[in-house]
Amino acid sequence: MQQQVVILSDHSIFSQGVASRFSQYPERVQLHFVNPQDDDSFDRIAVIEPDAVILSASEADMKEQCTLCDLVSAFPSIRIIRLAVDQDPVQVITSQQTEINEVRDLLDLIVEQSE
Repeated sequence: MQQQVVILSDHSIFSQGVASRFSQYPERVQLHFVNPQDDDSFDRIAVIEPDAVILSASEADMKEQCTLCDLVSAFPSIRIIRLAVDQDPVQVITSQQTEINEVRDLLDLIVEQSE
């Protein structure tokens, strides 16, 4: 089964570099390129329904990082991968939704996450 992966970047060098790494696994990954500066970028991501979104973690791409909160809010089950071509490790950001009825539920969630 192919995983749907969005490369969210307005830098073609970054996008092409990431795509070249995945080119040896065409049966496992379907890549989609989305420019975060496009007005319809979130609509395009929603139509794709990706398993993951890869975005640049470099300092020069701070405007892309600002979309992080929007991505997590719009697509709570998605894995977001912040990747810097010249650095290790990568950062994987996941989201979880749960119902909180009392402060104790929130405290239990915090403790659960820190263990």
